Amino acid sequence: MSSHTTHVAQIINTDASCKIKGQSWPDIPTIVWLDGIDEVASDWLRSLVVDNGIAASSAREYAKVLRPFLRSCRTARRAWWTVDDDFLIIWREHLRRAQQLSVSRVNTSLTVIFAFFRWAEEKKYIRYRVAIYPQDELPGALRHVPFPISAKRFFSKGPHGRVFGNWTTPLTISKGQSASKPRHTPTEPEIRDLHEVATELLNGERDSLILSWAEEAGLRRAEFLRLKKSQLPTDDQLSHLIDLDEPWLMEIMRKGGRSKMVNALPDLLIRTLDYIAFSRRTIIDKCLKSIVGYREPAEIFISSTTGMPLHMDSVTSIGGRTFRKAGVKRASIHRLRARFAVRTIETLVDAMFNGEMVGPESAWFETILVKAAEIMGHSSPSSLRPYLTYVLNRRIQLSDATKAEKLASRLRQLTLLEGTLVRRLSEQRELQSAANHLRSGRKDEAAALLRDLANQLAN
Repeated sequence: MSSHTTHVAQIINTDASCKIKGQSWPDIPTIVWLDGIDEVASDWLRSLVVDNGIAASSAREYAKVLRPFLRSCRTARRAWWTVDDDFLIIWREHLRRAQQLSVSRVNTSLTVIFAFFRWAEEKKYIRYRVAIYPQDELPGALRHVPFPISAKRFFSKGPHGRVFGNWTTPLTISKGQSASKPRHTPTEPEIRDLHEVATELLNGERDSLILSWAEEAGLRRAEFLRLKKSQLPTDDQLSHLIDLDEPWLMEIMRKGGRSKMVNALPDLLIRTLDYIAFSRRTIIDKCLKSIVGYREPAEIFISSTTGMPLHMDSVTSIGGRTFRKAGVKRASIHRLRARFAVRTIETLVDAMFNGEMVGPESAWFETILVKAAEIMGHSSPSSLRPYLTYVLNRRIQLSDATKAEKLASRLRQLTLLEGTLVRRLSEQRELQSAANHLRSGRKDEAAALLRDLANQLAN
């Protein structure tokens, strides 16, 4: 028999006489070469149907994907158990360039072939060839040895909130990846520029506060626009939070009617309550006088012209204008959530490991991602994986990163509040002198003047 004829294979289905554990299993696909049954490939197809409950028709489609790949192995005189990433890439490019298959078809082929190799690894047909092991589960001698077939881990959340971890191939083709530039996460200096630009606009106090709720609490547009006055703490509750240096916990409605709990730090709450008491109050009073039948809405962020809750399109316009004037490209208000994601994950890493180093394949990796996704309201923890990798890498380069981030955030909120107070004082002629003292950094003189004015008002 020539070597060429051994490359020919058929997919033959079992009939009713196929008995497994006393039960009949017809229609299970089997790959048969002219020189005999492909036992390992056929075992996998049978396992898909019998053990995993996949329909026999679906298993046959998998067989149609696997058969030409195994034929390619035979043609290249390559035993299937010696396949590596290089061979898989050659196969990918053959499908893509020679056969001119769509990106979707190519990726499907790679995913099916990877599933076969993963199953073979788990069933010990091959050993330590597929990188489906967390680092802390590997023997010490193998922890820094590259695997022939690479893998990447991803997580998904089931309908009842249970999170599942799985492995897939990293060799698939990203659709349109080369055509679009990656989104940019604003840096600390860029965020300062954004707030500086925002505060100079007509409704600067409100717009700057919107940026802060996205960055400091990780809220989406729809979420911070749903914030209501009734959700904020009273003066006594706020004082208690400040004494304990604890955040305020509030429930936020997400899209689809679901809810999540959000932590808001005292400094952000102080600015928000100040906005409600002054700038927002001015808009409410104006609308009560000029608009017949007007009633104050429960939402915090309102339009300066209509007095009604701010629309999401308006927030998009505000963000676009602010980012454009600040010169921050390829970013938006939504990207400020990335800053929050980094701080959230960094806090979780510190809480779990108390400053110790942890690798990206640690068994705790999934726990951190799941908890971070829960805090941020993400349906899939895997979307936060890049942030965790970033945090772990940064821990190698910087010490006390979390403290620095927290301090920078707190100083920014205090600076923004001080700027608001200075602008508000400037509007009052009798307080102009105090405002000038604040601008010049003479805080003691400003404080003394304000105390005198307070005493005068009290008398």
